[in-house]
Amino acid sequence: MDIEELKSRLETNGLGHCFDKLKLHVRNSIRLHLNATDENCMAVGRTKIGGRPDLPKDIPWVTETNIKVSREKKFFFFYSKKKETITKPLSFIAQINLSEVSPFDQDGLLPQTGILYFFYTSDQDAWGYSHKDKNRFKIIYWDGDFSELRRIDFPKDLPVYSRFNPCSVDVKSEISLPSHEHEIYNSLSDVDKDIFWEKIKGDDELINKLLGYSDNIQDEMEIDCEHLYNWPGNNIVNYNAKKAAIFRSEVAKWRLLLQIDSDETSEMMWGDCGRLYFWVKKEAMLNKQFDKTWFFLQCY
Repeated sequence: MDIEELKSRLETNGLGHCFDKLKLHVRNSIRLHLNATDENCMAVGRTKIGGRPDLPKDIPWVTETNIKVSREKKFFFFYSKKKETITKPLSFIAQINLSEVSPFDQDGLLPQTGILYFFYTSDQDAWGYSHKDKNRFKIIYWDGDFSELRRIDFPKDLPVYSRFNPCSVDVKSEISLPSHEHEIYNSLSDVDKDIFWEKIKGDDELINKLLGYSDNIQDEMEIDCEHLYNWPGNNIVNYNAKKAAIFRSEVAKWRLLLQIDSDETSEMMWGDCGRLYFWVKKEAMLNKQFDKTWFFLQCY
């Protein structure tokens, strides 16, 4: 949907009077429509969801490292702790060829060249609401000679359910409207809200996309991005007034980078028909600092 289609749909459904309010909050996004594909027919370095990544020679398959602590009983009530380092491969989620998608980036937020790689824990049990989850996802930005890329096989210890079907992607520019918690909808009457969510912005379809607003299944995530990325171990309600003001001013800087839906085409299922959301601050995105990111999983 573009801005003119939004206006037309609002007018058709008797909500033309809402257009001026809503258009102030519109963001541009890049829609990704998935197509089941024979990976052997895909050129190395193309945008894809699932399958096997095309990585440069100096970047191995990404892993997560966790410390497992167990207790061993010595005698009576005395125990000793044993620490074990466990390294496991992450699941490959997507690679985005930026030269392919940048023509659809209406605001010029993404780099025009290079590849973004997205990985997430193969256990699929990290939700992003703990600072400990920082080791369980990874975004890599690479901008080099494509002749260095090679398609690598799945690690032998990566579970079968964590190996997703390869999908090519059709790319389209769209506009994006805030999710249901946004304050803009408080200005609409109850009747207008019902019509809007039924006729204009239903959230029941598959939505894979770059940029724009997140299509939330649960609550807004920006405040949690700031909390978990910059204030680990703190409780938001315990901030003093000065720190709270800084915190709130930073929340608005977070932007959705990539949203990946549960989808039969890719055979990705996140919780109970949920979505993965990868986030980054606007300034970090413009500076190509994609290591400064956070993620969430939300489901029904």
